[in-house]
Amino acid sequence: MYTRKLIFCFITIITILLPACGSMGPKSVRAGRMEYNKALGQSESEQLLLNIVKMRFLDRPVFLNVTSMTSNLSFQSELSTTTTGIFRSAAFPTSANPSFTWKDNPTITYEELTGVEYVTQMLSPIPADTIVLLLQSWPADMVLPLAVNELNNLNNSWNPVNPNLNISAAKEHKRFNDITEIIQSLNSQRTLEWAVTRNPSSSGTVETAILLNRPDDSKTKALVSSLLSELGLQKAKEGTTKFSVEYGLELKDSSTIVFGTRSMQDILSFASMDVDIPSSMSHLVMPTDINWHKREGSRLLHIKTSSSKPIGSAISIPYKGKWFYIDDDDLQSKATFLLIQVLMGMQSGTTSSGAPVLTIPVSG
Repeated sequence: MYTRKLIFCFITIITILLPACGSMGPKSVRAGRMEYNKALGQSESEQLLLNIVKMRFLDRPVFLNVTSMTSNLSFQSELSTTTTGIFRSAAFPTSANPSFTWKDNPTITYEELTGVEYVTQMLSPIPADTIVLLLQSWPADMVLPLAVNELNNLNNSWNPVNPNLNISAAKEHKRFNDITEIIQSLNSQRTLEWAVTRNPSSSGTVETAILLNRPDDSKTKALVSSLLSELGLQKAKEGTTKFSVEYGLELKDSSTIVFGTRSMQDILSFASMDVDIPSSMSHLVMPTDINWHKREGSRLLHIKTSSSKPIGSAISIPYKGKWFYIDDDDLQSKATFLLIQVLMGMQSGTTSSGAPVLTIPVSG
């Protein structure tokens, strides 16, 4: 009788365990994917912030890309029984000992951004079509000040380290900011549209800016007039006006908008100038113009510093004995930081297999 009960208990436990094993796969996807997603996103943000800070100290930035993540999940269950006194009496005590083992062994592959990929992603000017694509969904008064050096005959290059290189840079910088605000106003009311279309005669694309005749009010007319005069453009006599958009370094003609774009290296260098440096570390960085943070236009990025790990930060990293971070409630800085990440993603090309690859099996 006792043996039958033991067999019944054993069958019951196995019956419970088998469905559980079958349902662990879908549950592990839901749980594991979210955790890996958060970990990868957070580490990418921290790496970018670290490299911006390192560039402020004139240290070499290093970008380690995660090229693959493989997770090996295993679930093992065992049931053992222990019986004593089996030869001494007819009634002998028996105990069951179930055990469960759950293992997650991820293997992560890193590859440093070097060689041709580094030139393509970090040193090459951002293509004009990338700027046009961003202007379709991002504010122009963020995209253009961040990613463009010249817009037709307007210069955005204010050297924060040596402002005396161009004494008129501050005035030109203000004119540039004014025109980006005008473009943003026209974008927001759909008077100015941006488009990227495929070129049927080649494998490339055609970038255009389309100026529509709506709304037909005095304020919009004034904005359009300022846009045309500042950029040296000419509006069509009737209907909509289409302007070609190209990459270049000087004004072309009255029907073309020319973007002199920055590289990601340039963008990160300018971003590093918006890192607060404690007075005790000022000798470790290049001094900047005292008016840099008071420049015309809103400050797009503000990376703060602290002696201890900050509370309430969106992203924070330790470096040289200090903590550098972006406040969680600093929405402008968070948006700019996200835009830099988007630009880096758009600039990234295919990864070759020739660079050194570091594969790390993670075991608990």
